[in-house]
Amino acid sequence: MNRIFIAFIAISIGSCQGSSNSSTNNSLWAFSPKNNQGSFDNACQPLLLSYQDVLKGVQATDTTYLYGAAKNLVLLTDSFPILNNSTDTVLNNNIKQGLVNISAEVQGLLFENSWSEIYKSTNMISIQLIHLLGEAGYKKQSIYIFTTPSDLQEDGLNLFGFIKMARDPYHPSNKEAVVAQQILQEN
Repeated sequence: MNRIFIAFIAISIGSCQGSSNSSTNNSLWAFSPKNNQGSFDNACQPLLLSYQDVLKGVQATDTTYLYGAAKNLVLLTDSFPILNNSTDTVLNNNIKQGLVNISAEVQGLLFENSWSEIYKSTNMISIQLIHLLGEAGYKKQSIYIFTTPSDLQEDGLNLFGFIKMARDPYHPSNKEAVVAQQILQEN
């Protein structure tokens, strides 16, 4: 009986220790193509470009540039055109709440002083944006999702871009490009 119990405990521990980024990330975002609205896709462009500017500031370890880009991202999320083209009020409310979440995460970034906390905040901004784009069924461009290993987050740090390979902003000294692990539209 003791052997069976010990074997059961060993199997349980072994199965719990193996975590998969893709299964974790699938719970953070999902792609809903049925929710796609061309007007939303077009309105997102300045928001996505501003997010890329935030990543450039992180990559360059330049807080002046980073905070300027972050302030611009807050302004864009706060003034995002409210699109009520959908008759689905739940979707409209989810998009509005997603924009509020992004704005809150970016405002939190503006209060961070250490790079480890800036990386965590940038990770959360990335997750919130990916979640919003997935919920809204964004289709204008392919969104390539990267997860880089980090001691700061158990599941790694996330970012996204428009091409399959990119430099890792969370590890600025690493000059090698990283390859995307997922494409949002294929989730």
